[in-house]
Amino acid sequence: MTYLPKFLVSLPAAALIGLATGQIAQAELFVQSESALVNLDAQEVSFTINFNRVPDFFTVDKFGRQADSFQYFIDPSGELPIFRPTTSVYSNLSSIIRGEEIHVAGDVRIRDVFPVGPFEPNSGGWGKIRGSVPYSLDSTVLKFSAPLQFIGDSDGLFSYRLELYEFGAWNTLENENKSTIVSVPEPNFALGALIFGTLSVGLRQKRKHRSAPSFVS
Repeated sequence: MTYLPKFLVSLPAAALIGLATGQIAQAELFVQSESALVNLDAQEVSFTINFNRVPDFFTVDKFGRQADSFQYFIDPSGELPIFRPTTSVYSNLSSIIRGEEIHVAGDVRIRDVFPVGPFEPNSGGWGKIRGSVPYSLDSTVLKFSAPLQFIGDSDGLFSYRLELYEFGAWNTLENENKSTIVSVPEPNFALGALIFGTLSVGLRQKRKHRSAPSFVS
């Protein structure tokens, strides 16, 4: 993949550019916090990104590139760093999660890393679509969940690299991390615990009532 060079401008210069183009210049987008939590029972991973500002996924330039976009590079081996000198480029990756295509259909697409045959429209040169999932954006917090099968992992222990882009230019503020497996209590167990707790409170109150002295006037 080849990215266009990014030119750094001062805040006053950015403001002047915004006035000249009729658009409000925004601060550079970066990640304040992020996570990938895996529910093995559901075979699903939930991604969360908290940005420093509200991202713009629907404004595009004349080349069809989003104002703000992101990509996850998924390595099922769970090793870091993602791009290692001992491996050829992308050979250790299983999939790529494409936030760059949100403006196309309003969802997050997950693709194979290597294309087979002609490039698909909007693929950015990556492979075929493995699946797509909805997302939610609450102010600066983006959330979406995907089956482990979509990202090419089975045990829930994978590593990933999260990159952000501005109109296709990489902003160099990447994040590398590993997934976290979370335990979710079984519904029957949670219901049983609730019932047991309610009965315990009722029995304590009943015993307390019986042991209280009675007064006769």
